[in-house]
Amino acid sequence: MRNFLFYFLAACAMLLLSSCEHHEPVNPIKPVDERTVLVLTHDGYIFDQYGELVAQLPNCQFAAEIISDGEDYFASGTHSKGRVGYWKNGKWNTLHVDFIDDVDHWTYGIGKWDYYIYLLDIPNVLKNSGIFPLEDCHDFIPASHALAVSEGKCYVIGYGFGDNNADGHYLPVLYTNYKKEFLPMPGAAITGECRAIYAYDRDHTIIGGIIDGLPAVWVDKEYEIYPVSCPRELSGNEYLIGSVESVAKCNDHIYAAGFEYDYDKTSLATLWTDGVPEHFLSGWECTSSQSVEVLSYGDDVYLLTKEYNNETDRSRTHLWMNGRLIRTYEDISPSGFTIL
Repeated sequence: MRNFLFYFLAACAMLLLSSCEHHEPVNPIKPVDERTVLVLTHDGYIFDQYGELVAQLPNCQFAAEIISDGEDYFASGTHSKGRVGYWKNGKWNTLHVDFIDDVDHWTYGIGKWDYYIYLLDIPNVLKNSGIFPLEDCHDFIPASHALAVSEGKCYVIGYGFGDNNADGHYLPVLYTNYKKEFLPMPGAAITGECRAIYAYDRDHTIIGGIIDGLPAVWVDKEYEIYPVSCPRELSGNEYLIGSVESVAKCNDHIYAAGFEYDYDKTSLATLWTDGVPEHFLSGWECTSSQSVEVLSYGDDVYLLTKEYNNETDRSRTHLWMNGRLIRTYEDISPSGFTIL
């Protein structure tokens, strides 16, 4: 009887501990023909990989980002009536948050872990209905997709100016669980900006952006400036030569998507694979192009690019998988995409 009671109590303790643990959602990888790719536009329209309209976000003034978890998708942005919340599967969800100041709300990023929804609503991160202020953010400018969450650890990126920066040059900023730090740059570098983040295994990050107008990536806070096809001394461009706008990791390879300028100062959609650049152009007559977002799914790498023709004021958005063009969308303004 005493042994039975001991084992019974031990089993109850194990069940209690397991019920208190929170794990990163692990979703099975679907075959290609069973996946759904959702492309979000800035005005709140969502299209699938066949070009069909899936949803129009109600009361959407501006859509910033879309993510997925299992069969659900979540979008952040600005509600036309000034409400604070997010869209889940195309329907609006209001967060009941008590703010001290009555200010305009604009969610720059969204993340999910377990049953928690994270929203970046400057100067705070909202975790469900909880408010977590960002440290020293009076001069902080967030990236367009500025928030990432891995196993409950929250990261926010962008740029700021710093108390000791007398020249007013902006510097790359990373918040880890709401604590601020400036990312390192080469000793002679003047400016830097974080524009993309990929967080994994809780404590690891890949951050993309620019250093002195050149595409750069920080892997666990160690920087690397990526090569460009047209060096600064030949481009005639005084500042911006290229930029990393989105980053992802797949099979131990790092993918950085963005753009670089050619000799004619035309921007070209570029994907760097482990630092090696490749241009993605559809063949449509365009005067500029850039990568919007790169995502990994299983062993596959998806890329969303946009091409624009200044002479006709027309645009094309292209969805690629493993370097192959799979869908073209006409005259939309893409914010990003996700995969179900």
